[in-house]
Amino acid sequence: MNYFKLLTSLILFLLLVSCEEEEELPEAKSHQIISVNSLIGVDSLIQVKLSKSTGTSVEIKYISDARITAQKNDKELGEFIYRQNGIYELPGQYLASESKYQITVTHPSFKKITTNTFAPEKVSINDIKLVNDESEGKTTFHLKFTDDASQNNYYMLLVKGIANNKSNVIQYYSNDIVFEGNLNVNDNDFDQNMLRGSRSFSDKNFESSQVEISFYILNNDFFVDYPKYKIELYHLNEDYFNYERSFVSLQNKDDILFSNKTNLYSNVEEAFGIFSSYALDYKIVSKQ
Repeated sequence: MNYFKLLTSLILFLLLVSCEEEEELPEAKSHQIISVNSLIGVDSLIQVKLSKSTGTSVEIKYISDARITAQKNDKELGEFIYRQNGIYELPGQYLASESKYQITVTHPSFKKITTNTFAPEKVSINDIKLVNDESEGKTTFHLKFTDDASQNNYYMLLVKGIANNKSNVIQYYSNDIVFEGNLNVNDNDFDQNMLRGSRSFSDKNFESSQVEISFYILNNDFFVDYPKYKIELYHLNEDYFNYERSFVSLQNKDDILFSNKTNLYSNVEEAFGIFSSYALDYKIVSKQ
């Protein structure tokens, strides 16, 4: 009888620990903090979005009266101008690759914020081939690019269908080891299930600097007959990589009974959010 009570208590304890509440956003206590949102592509206008973190993703309160300054490689760039909906921009300044950027945010009601990002260099797509296999009902892509083996690199791959001058992100699948644990077809264990649907990957499983990745789309996954596809290869910095994977984990947690405690990744001290960058290359291929 005592053994039965002990076992019951242990099961209840494990359930309570496994179902512990997760902090997607900082909780609103005695004061609010600033939330920074800025994911900037190389050659894009430098912009930052500010809001008040209220502990809920439903209510958004934009901040319009902050002062934001920027530095590039330790040299002053100037002050941001407020536009609308919490968006500030640095007039005439576009993100340059292989450069370090730092922003400082000041506001009388909040703590001073300083954060930085290093903009990566574009990694070019060397070749992309498309094979349409009607018998298996899928279209396979073979992508080639060169990875710099002297440093740790992080990537993200998107596939977009193009029709009537519009593009839509479409789901793809792969058995390639670089996606191990990310995509729906590779959800083999608990930890991998948390990353189900992630489109980012690192270079840890690359066999050489000359990389070839195979992936495919299922023709029955969508109702539109896309005559062209746009393949986008993003070179991410580590902060963006961590942010994307934590974001996907948060999306998946409600579908998993016993999920790990997961917070949205942030590289902003004394606040919440992300200030990061990426470089993009793409190719458009026609359906055979």
